[in-house]
Amino acid sequence: MLKALEKTSQQAEPVASSFLFDQVAALLCYDPSVRSGEQDASNAMSDAAGRVWSILGDRKLFNRTESEKLRAELTWLAEALGPLSKSALVHEQTPRNLHDRGQAQGSDYEAAYDKALAALESDRYFRLVADLQQFCSAPPLRQPRRWHLYMG
Repeated sequence: MLKALEKTSQQAEPVASSFLFDQVAALLCYDPSVRSGEQDASNAMSDAAGRVWSILGDRKLFNRTESEKLRAELTWLAEALGPLSKSALVHEQTPRNLHDRGQAQGSDYEAAYDKALAALESDRYFRLVADLQQFCSAPPLRQPRRWHLYMG
């Protein structure tokens, strides 16, 4: 399903590109767990998406135009996973002996799971994954400013 990411040792600052690669890999690693309904996986995947979003915001390192597109898509993904993360926490923390809990919160959890699963199965998500892989393999770096000294 997801092709392997390739680390790059090109021009990007090694620490930043390595961190970016690791966080994208973590994000993709949680995908199967979210799909299978593991309750804490959606929160972990959302957190990884947040870390990727954060590193892409480094305006001194990455081309702003390219990184902003990915950041917008990562925001969409986190919003799709958010209700599932919150619903899972409430579902876990509610005492099991409450009969009404099962119906009300169970349906909230199922609705949140359906929303997250729909996002993970969408063309938009697969495009995001492909774009992240492309970004990691050839990061569009910001061009340094050139200062000219004119002697007169």
